Amino acid sequence: MKRYLSALAGAMLGLWASMAVAGSVSGMAVDESGAPLAGVHIEVVYQNVTADQLPYGGESIKETAITGEDGRYIISTDNLPPGIYSANAFQTVTNAGQEQNVDLTIDDNSTFAGNADTIRNFTASLVESSDDQPYGNAGVFVVNNAIGDFTDLSGAEVTLVNTDSGETFVKPVRQSGEGLVVTGIPFATYRASVSLNGRPLQIKLWGPDEPGEFSSEVVHDFSMGYLKNQIQVAVKP
Repeated sequence: MKRYLSALAGAMLGLWASMAVAGSVSGMAVDESGAPLAGVHIEVVYQNVTADQLPYGGESIKETAITGEDGRYIISTDNLPPGIYSANAFQTVTNAGQEQNVDLTIDDNSTFAGNADTIRNFTASLVESSDDQPYGNAGVFVVNNAIGDFTDLSGAEVTLVNTDSGETFVKPVRQSGEGLVVTGIPFATYRASVSLNGRPLQIKLWGPDEPGEFSSEVVHDFSMGYLKNQIQVAVKP
């Protein structure tokens, strides 16, 4: 049965490819200042059939490209099945010694026909939260109550100081599925502190293997949590 379904999927893809009509997706990737970005990964992904709908969770049907030194790319859809597509882009960055993908923002997130000549441009900018990326596209700072403490932390404010550059972020927490968070912080090592109503809180790293003593600040990178993109702390008055 498994071989039959795999063969059927292959036959369907072959039929789609024979029916395909020439089209393309092209555009440019830039940074926040508008300068071209090389090495950005672009994907054009088929939307009529997703990976979950293919036998045994097959890979998405897509074509890819990488931007050149001028930040530009072009992807031919000649060999893709006719239908509806979407485009996305990401950069591979180093976070705490590990490679991590950071999504870029697209100028038009609507889907398009594969037989059209479509333009989609992308910008590498920090996203704190959006419909597509509720936790942003960078570091996530998570604030928890210390065990046995029930202080209302909804008005807490987080200060993060980059230990290399000195760049400082001061942001209020917001409620999320992860609890109270600050999002959209560039990946780096930070000196972190938390205050409530202008008064500093005691803080420590959150986790069973983290040191148990509270202090006025902690130093860590965004390498905690399931996705290795968080700093998790516990605080108390």
